[in-house]
Amino acid sequence: MKLVSVNVSVPKTVDHLGRRVSTGIYNEPVTGRVMVRKLNVDGDGQADLTVHGGVYKAVYVYDLENIRYWKQELGRDDLGYGHFGENLTVEGMTDDRIHIGDVFRIGGALLEVTQPRLPCFKLEMKMDLPGFSRQFITSGLLGFYFRVLEEGEVGAGDSIERVKVGPEKITVWEFARLYYFDYNNQKRIRRLLRIPAIPPDWSRAFEEILAAAGERGKKRKTPERAWKGFRNFIVDRKVSESQTITSFYLVPEDGEPLPIYLPGQFLTFRLSVPGQPKPIIRIYSLSECPCHAEYYRVTIKRESPPDDPAIISGSNYFHNLVEPGTRLQVAASRGDFFLNPQEETPVVLISSGVGLTPMISMLNAIVDSGKNRPAWFIHGTRNGIHHAMCKHVRRTAVENDNITVHIRYSQPRPEDVKGRDYDSTGHVTVDLLKKLLPNKDMDFYLCGPPPFMNSMMRGLWEWGVPESRIRFELFGPAALLQEGTRARRRKKKKAAEEEAYQIIFSESGITAKWDPEYENLLEFSEEQGVFPDFSCRSGICHSCQYELLKGEVDYTFEPLDPPYPGQVLLCCARPVSNLVIEI
Repeated sequence: MKLVSVNVSVPKTVDHLGRRVSTGIYNEPVTGRVMVRKLNVDGDGQADLTVHGGVYKAVYVYDLENIRYWKQELGRDDLGYGHFGENLTVEGMTDDRIHIGDVFRIGGALLEVTQPRLPCFKLEMKMDLPGFSRQFITSGLLGFYFRVLEEGEVGAGDSIERVKVGPEKITVWEFARLYYFDYNNQKRIRRLLRIPAIPPDWSRAFEEILAAAGERGKKRKTPERAWKGFRNFIVDRKVSESQTITSFYLVPEDGEPLPIYLPGQFLTFRLSVPGQPKPIIRIYSLSECPCHAEYYRVTIKRESPPDDPAIISGSNYFHNLVEPGTRLQVAASRGDFFLNPQEETPVVLISSGVGLTPMISMLNAIVDSGKNRPAWFIHGTRNGIHHAMCKHVRRTAVENDNITVHIRYSQPRPEDVKGRDYDSTGHVTVDLLKKLLPNKDMDFYLCGPPPFMNSMMRGLWEWGVPESRIRFELFGPAALLQEGTRARRRKKKKAAEEEAYQIIFSESGITAKWDPEYENLLEFSEEQGVFPDFSCRSGICHSCQYELLKGEVDYTFEPLDPPYPGQVLLCCARPVSNLVIEI
């Protein structure tokens, strides 16, 4: 972290919408070292001291990464240092990295983070963009204020040292989100109020929110269940995570609140792709903590283009054609590969390639839970070109003693730095786990391509890890998994009303008595040595759709699209009579 520029101005009066406005937002860079004092930076002044300045707003800070974002987002090249009214333009201090109550040493000054910046009409005036305040808030790129614990001189080029991490580890953006979007989250608000650095006026505001929480809860429309079918979403942001992987932030077009999902689940998209005669269905894991109730995020790898240049794949459709403002049709979150963040059993999150996306969701959920659950995040990829979210994962480990991270590159480049970008060379294997983990008495979550999955699952079984403690996600045909690793024996409590129906797999020549302890016909068939194709296991992809020659079934959850007449979706079906299935 470093100080890039010091910016000041004295208040001046400008014309705005037919009236004269006094403002100190027109900051400009200054050279040399500048004294930071209890109420402001030397040479700087605030026009309206009722909302600006004071002990808790002595110095406004904005990150260079945020400025670069707005240059690209708005297509402007006039956004220089100080343009957002900041006193300090910094690097490495974005809102998601800085906590309320963090203390920093810059030059001779000791400074404490107190609150995010909440924009007023003067920012819109400076940007010449009516309505920009709302865009500024929803972006999460707000910047923050320091109060001055020790006065001292600062200057461009100074390094910035974090000397204390704020209690409760609530970030600047989470503070703002609790005020604007997540104000029913009483647990997090109470944690926020325990931070001594919170200004008194903010303490009163959040105490009022808590006092009114019951009434707010009645007024706010909060869905109790996910929506049916597809719902229109708008792409709010498109963020590059590596040279091959991009995140897409989605907000509902209707503005209604979003249902909470489970960390590890995925979204289903219906895409009208050029070159395809009809819409295609694609599923992508949610890659963010469910606590972000105002948006969903999916993170997608650009795959190799199809052989036919006229056809665009789902991932290339997202990377080439989807931009902020694009409307997408999205089905509600699904999937039984998820982590319960309230549990406290030690957990190992193991991924390869873009398989890290559900693991990021799980990792963030563990941190957000506030529990000190031991967690290991172990990820393998080729090199820095393909490595996504490296800084976020490293930062999470630094800020949370219960999180351990190990990154392994199979083909590191000369510019990839060991100890910064990756920790070891090779593929992620069980031998690596044996070196990193204190024991095997943990829950293991796996996600990645089939060769990786085959190797890890066999290795864990041979190590003696019970099947019940291994959970995995695979997007792809079941045939890609080796026969010995296909079955997942997830049983349910026996239902007394269900009979031991006779199930005939006509093409396989196998007849078996239905065991009501099995979750569905797909898992039951795998246990009998019959291995149907599958992909999503969630009633979406229809890979496990087979002809039902005789009998009737019931569905444990509603398929996104019903099977064709005379067909059955094995992944979510249970028998209600004797069956004959053409497998």
